[in-house]
Amino acid sequence: MFSCCLEPPQSEVPENGTYIYEVAFAEWDVKTMGDEIMVVLKDGHITLKVSENSNSLWMGAIPGDLIEEGILGKHHSGQWIISNDEKNIYLEEIGGCTGGPTIINFENKTIELC
Repeated sequence: MFSCCLEPPQSEVPENGTYIYEVAFAEWDVKTMGDEIMVVLKDGHITLKVSENSNSLWMGAIPGDLIEEGILGKHHSGQWIISNDEKNIYLEEIGGCTGGPTIINFENKTIELC
């Protein structure tokens, strides 16, 4: 994991494992619509996969298909992001439909997508 400022408490990131999160749609004011996504965490690396209960959002995809993967980073705004470039912690725009790194919210168990 990389971080821009002080190292955040480790308790902010769940332990290594596989979790089910909800998709939060940026274009709908970051609301969830019941679509699930599988989140696999391992030593600061994160993988997002199509879950068994995913709806038609991932048209043509099957459970287990890769959606995204990268390294967890703490953006200067305080939000956790999925990225493969440490410089992304300083970007002005992140998440949703910006084309920037994906935002993950461990407290709400959501992944922000467009």
